[in-house]
Amino acid sequence: MTQAITDKLVTLEEIAAFANNVNLEQEIIAFDSFEPSTQLTNTPIRLDAMAIIICTEGHCTLGIDLKTYEVRPNSLIVIQPQNYLNSCVSAPETRCHVLVCSLRVVENILPKLTDLLPLIMVNRLEPVCQLTDCEAHGLLSFYHFLKEKLQGPSTPFLKQKVLCVLQAALFEMMDIRNSHDDLVRVRNTRKEEIMARFIITVCENFKKERQVGFYANQLCITPKHLSAVVKETSGRTAGEWIENYVIMEAKVLLSSTDLTIQEIASRLNFANQSFFGKYFKHLTGYSPTEFRARKK
Repeated sequence: MTQAITDKLVTLEEIAAFANNVNLEQEIIAFDSFEPSTQLTNTPIRLDAMAIIICTEGHCTLGIDLKTYEVRPNSLIVIQPQNYLNSCVSAPETRCHVLVCSLRVVENILPKLTDLLPLIMVNRLEPVCQLTDCEAHGLLSFYHFLKEKLQGPSTPFLKQKVLCVLQAALFEMMDIRNSHDDLVRVRNTRKEEIMARFIITVCENFKKERQVGFYANQLCITPKHLSAVVKETSGRTAGEWIENYVIMEAKVLLSSTDLTIQEIASRLNFANQSFFGKYFKHLTGYSPTEFRARKK
């Protein structure tokens, strides 16, 4: 049975209450989780934050967007604000270490860390990565330091220390993903930066904007240059990237909510249900009605 979904995001305050956690002005939360929130079991949600999770014991299945991931010891999960969490089934012995950062913290860090943009792009597409024992131990050392400082006494330089260690942890993640995935490269060329910023901009605007020209304008380059860079860097066209996000959102809404097709078309800024239906069938081979029926 599908579930109704609202535009409400799960806030840091709600996460803190669930974790019974006192944190640094609700900006960064670190806690150990033994059970998934029941909210994740039935209803698709989005976090108003970025979450970094390391599984240390047990196993679970986690639904992110329309893909199901097997999580086991040493799994690293990075959940970004535009990711849907639509299911979580956990074994009783499962234990995870969770770090949640507010959007303000993320926005303050990322402009200073342009090398991290390829990591952000890859993690949006593949949010679960399996670590070696050594890699997991290294990341957990950052987590334990952050948790200790966040739960300890307030000091004049607490925030600066926490942000510096968080930046170091993100660079450590960059090194790990770089060693695992050819899509992530430490060198940060201008083309790679354009590609990463394009993906981030698409994630923020795809519900309203589907034209390459809009994104080129946001990045202060010409549509021709953007198209060439995206094709060279990713092997896909800029239009294909935009279509991928629109179709993903449409599939999630069709399979996980009770919204009418007209309501979904409106949410995705289509002129009418007919136009949305033709767009969806052209890219998937199914009409929205056929796709929804297949998922029941």
